[in-house]
Amino acid sequence: MIPIRSTQLGGLEWKQQSAFARAYELKSGDSVLASVSFKKVFGTLAEAQTADQSWTFKRTGFLTPLVSARVAGSELDVAFYKPGLMGTKGEIHLAGGEVLHMKSTNFWGSQWALTTAEGDALIRFHNQGVLKHGAHVDVEPAARERADLPLLLTLCWYVLALHQQDSAATTAVIVGG
Repeated sequence: MIPIRSTQLGGLEWKQQSAFARAYELKSGDSVLASVSFKKVFGTLAEAQTADQSWTFKRTGFLTPLVSARVAGSELDVAFYKPGLMGTKGEIHLAGGEVLHMKSTNFWGSQWALTTAEGDALIRFHNQGVLKHGAHVDVEPAARERADLPLLLTLCWYVLALHQQDSAATTAVIVGG
């Protein structure tokens, strides 16, 4: 794994390693920049790793779910994600008080953006894949020098992986009757 640097943020892709495992890698070409791995097949606890840092992510709650992000081994949240009512948008609250917005940018929910409170895009995700989940990632110039970029890239991907899992489960229930 190599460190995330502003010079290698073009052509990023999140890739699922196997259709049978909930483990993903953020790649720039052949280089791995980050990973997100769920600890259990049906659980929500995941570990995110970069060359410099690691976090744990976990969704709690049912009617009012919340995703917490903690530095690995710590009990203090460095961020949390609060989804909107319909699941197509939500807010990331950072420990310093900044609030970022994450939302689907198309009808099908295959494109997402993380924006500032003012609406400036920071990161865009273009989901792809049927058997194996992945996404093309565009890091906008406004986000390239952010110290929390590795956290944002991994936390957003965790949220999108949960969203994809929840959408697939909902579809299975509807189709299966």
